[in-house]
Amino acid sequence: MLLLFMTLILTYPMLQLASASTGNIAKPGCQTRCGNLTVAYPFGIGVGSGCSIDKSLDLTCNTTYDPSKLFIGSGNIEIHKSSYSELWVTNFVAQRWSLPFAFSQRNKFTVIGCDDFALITGSNGGDFSSGCLGLCRRSNDVPGGYCSGIGCCQTSIPKGLKTYNVTLTTLSNHTGVVSFNPCGFAFLGEEDSFQFRGVQDLTNASEFYSRVKSMVPTVLEWVIESNRSCREANECKGNSSCSDTDIGGYRCSCNSGYVGNPYLDPGCQGM
Repeated sequence: MLLLFMTLILTYPMLQLASASTGNIAKPGCQTRCGNLTVAYPFGIGVGSGCSIDKSLDLTCNTTYDPSKLFIGSGNIEIHKSSYSELWVTNFVAQRWSLPFAFSQRNKFTVIGCDDFALITGSNGGDFSSGCLGLCRRSNDVPGGYCSGIGCCQTSIPKGLKTYNVTLTTLSNHTGVVSFNPCGFAFLGEEDSFQFRGVQDLTNASEFYSRVKSMVPTVLEWVIESNRSCREANECKGNSSCSDTDIGGYRCSCNSGYVGNPYLDPGCQGM
């Protein structure tokens, strides 16, 4: 059995709970709540509503659920939780992104198995390809607590990776190891969130899948996409700064000592 999956975390500074004293949350007339989540501009609720800075940052609030659920665009990528700087999103299908997101280098491509090889290919402005091989012959040879290449292999991804495809294959159909390793896995996830538990992860496939699904995110970076430089775009409001990013596009942020929404007037306010 070969399984591919990923869980996503979207990291950005402006999906948060805010008060009137810290400035506007959203554009006038735009919805700010969906279920238990508050959405702040430059994101906006409603595909084509004009509530976001760009349609690529449109979100959908599906009210057929109780409570309502929030999704990226009009797709099926659900947003589960937000804090001041992070958005938790779960997705189980690796796909091509037509959105202003890139996979953070905090992620590692990981292969779990004793008879498994996975190839990851993608684009970060150029072509990218890499592979990882998980090998072992006896359960006693597999160390727990870290990924050593024996039963668990990890490799880095390049900066600015926006799309990727994964091919996972078994070398000998797990012959000779099936008694303690029936399945192979491949996923892109935050390195610091994953700890290999040795034979336990190789033996109990369903438990391993559930643990990675719920506890190991993939971190995405977002930007405001533009064919203009940060200063040419002139989107950042009072008491805020604009920064071009090394993955393309730009972001606005409040200056030190100020809080609020740097994308909407009156901008950031003194704390």
